[in-house]
Amino acid sequence: MKKTLAALAVLGAFAGSSMAADVTLYGDVDLGLKYTHEKVRTFTETQEGTDTFEQTSGVNSASKFGLKGTEDLGNGLKVGFKLENAFDADSGTLGQAGRLFGREAALTLYTPAGSLAFGRMGGVGSAAGTYDLVYGIGDSFDGGDEFAFGFAASDRYDNMITYQTPQFAGLQLTAQYSFKNDNKVEKVEGKKGVFVAAVEGRSTADRYASVALTGEYGPAQFVAAYELTKYSTANRLANKDADDAQVFYLGGNYDFAVAKVFALGQYFTGVRSFAGYDTEAYGMFGLAFGANDKGYEGYSLHLGTIVPVAGGELTVGTYYSDAKAKDLVAANNADRDVDYYGLAARYCYPLSERTTVYVGAGYAEGTADKIAGEAQDAKVKAGGAYLGLSHHF
Repeated sequence: MKKTLAALAVLGAFAGSSMAADVTLYGDVDLGLKYTHEKVRTFTETQEGTDTFEQTSGVNSASKFGLKGTEDLGNGLKVGFKLENAFDADSGTLGQAGRLFGREAALTLYTPAGSLAFGRMGGVGSAAGTYDLVYGIGDSFDGGDEFAFGFAASDRYDNMITYQTPQFAGLQLTAQYSFKNDNKVEKVEGKKGVFVAAVEGRSTADRYASVALTGEYGPAQFVAAYELTKYSTANRLANKDADDAQVFYLGGNYDFAVAKVFALGQYFTGVRSFAGYDTEAYGMFGLAFGANDKGYEGYSLHLGTIVPVAGGELTVGTYYSDAKAKDLVAANNADRDVDYYGLAARYCYPLSERTTVYVGAGYAEGTADKIAGEAQDAKVKAGGAYLGLSHHF
């Protein structure tokens, strides 16, 4: 009895402390089963298709937990924090390269003139966290489905400052800057093969900047945004000067009550990856398309909808991209045309306010045109289906 009373007293003390500090513990656990079929045709041969059936985490909502809270300082001032962790629910391992709070770790000052946040957080085009603006507004899947996502996207970055204005006449401006995108990168190899320190705020570190204008007018929302990634002067392939990455976005959605319709377009240049393609020697689903220094230049489009169906929601989206892999090192600096299209659908049904069952399917296809000396175009086809359960707490 004494032990029980002591335990209750300790729990009561913690509860009282949490209420005084206005702290919330929250999270999601998402687990499901997924079947995938992939078929690859390289520039020289066609490989046999592969089939995979596996348990997976975070299809409908990322498996995560976090702490957030605010303190009212008076005179219109507040301080808030958010610490959010990612993990794989099927194994219990940490996500985000082993960071304890890799999804977000931020301290924010709220004032009548807007909010100012410091720490690790997602870019406006990352489909991640507090400042998920581009894909939260313009993409029906808010960052793509398990099988389809045809865009270039930013990421979560360390050392970020984000300023967000108050809403005025439905409009809001958001601006971001990262002094060093990844603190885990301590040194980078210079042009002469000498490793140098990747110093925060200097040209030896990759840096990021963005600006976004959002608007909300009844059933309509829109977003226009620009992102810039300044690559480190030492972060070069084949000792050449790489282009910085620039991405422009324009999109929005409209709620017709019977259906919510989404549309999004982007133009990009200098990006290192998009729609599963990558400049680091390996492209979509592991198919080698050739390393390049200038990155990809092209555009991507999305059209999607969310429709209420039988007490749940059906989400459908289609993606199309057309681009060039520029200045291929292994092909005498030739360009390579690449394209992508994908289609996905997902149905979510709420079993309760906190638990959702879901089922979905999708298909994606990418083609890289042959260049001089290659026998045929390369193509990757991938599709499959999944079902799962997500629980929010």
